[in-house]
Amino acid sequence: MLRKLLSLVCMVGLCLAFAACGSEEQKPAPAASGEAAKPAVKAVTINFSHTMAPNSLSDLAAKKFKESLEAKSNGSLKVNVVSNCGLSGGDLVKAIEMLGTGDIDMHASAPTNAATFDARFYIFWMPFLFPDEASLAKVTGNAEVAAAVNTWFEPLGIRLLGIHNAGARQISNSVKPIRTPEDLNAMNIRVPGAQLFVDCFRDSFKANPTAMDFSEVYTALQQKTIDGQENPISVFTSSKFEEVQSHLSLWDYVRDATGWYLSAKTYEKLSAEQRAMVEAAAAEAIAWADGFVLESEKEQLKDLETKGVTITVLTPEEKQAFADACAPLYVQYESIIGKDVIDLFKRVASGQ
Repeated sequence: MLRKLLSLVCMVGLCLAFAACGSEEQKPAPAASGEAAKPAVKAVTINFSHTMAPNSLSDLAAKKFKESLEAKSNGSLKVNVVSNCGLSGGDLVKAIEMLGTGDIDMHASAPTNAATFDARFYIFWMPFLFPDEASLAKVTGNAEVAAAVNTWFEPLGIRLLGIHNAGARQISNSVKPIRTPEDLNAMNIRVPGAQLFVDCFRDSFKANPTAMDFSEVYTALQQKTIDGQENPISVFTSSKFEEVQSHLSLWDYVRDATGWYLSAKTYEKLSAEQRAMVEAAAAEAIAWADGFVLESEKEQLKDLETKGVTITVLTPEEKQAFADACAPLYVQYESIIGKDVIDLFKRVASGQ
């Protein structure tokens, strides 16, 4: 009889132990006297995708956002950062679509990735629109511009959270320093697939532009199939183009920008307090990214010089010669982007 009683006591103890391990959900704190018990708060996970590689500018900024938001929300909002457009199988356009359907909660990419749906987004790639970082900052921080861009995103089910500087697109080649439009005449230059880049290099600079997938660029440079390419300094260094390109000219012809977007469906699921925390954390990360770009580019240029790359810094007058050569492009693209959009961006960029 005693043996049976001891066995029963052991079984009850085991049941209690297993019951204590059955759930990871945080239990509510005991209610004070006279108060109703508060229900357990279930953490919300925000799936955040971006187009760049791990440890890139976009990845580091996304991790800053994650750290800030999870701290602000005491862990009630979690962030899952996915690089290289991993949630859309590497497809940049599909990522925009999935953002609209709510299959992606947040996304960071060039605004021009949405140009497939609305050609007005090409404004961000118009050459020599932003002569310096300050002119880009005037546009990305302007409420009138943000309101306009939001109207372009609204039919797609997307809300704009902000835009940061992603570095000016500089031009490199293996032939000579580039200081004038004539230096580009007949030079074979790889450009992104957008027709805007082809028109710019072919018509404005009399070069031979070649649209090519980025994964093929290093080999094409190595084999001299092309003479040069254009990209931000961070892309030049991360791609090790210094191994196949001896000249890098800083002409700042296009200043890349990265937009941060929130799915409208995700926005509707969040409480007012959660929305405010997301917006605040995004603003902090975007400001951090702006500062990081400028500082990191200085270090990258120093490193490239030690590796034998000739860095050519164009004067304001030399840049203006390129800008003048591109002037007809603005007339050509008025019917595509819209004169009102071009005028808005030019006015705000100039501080008017």
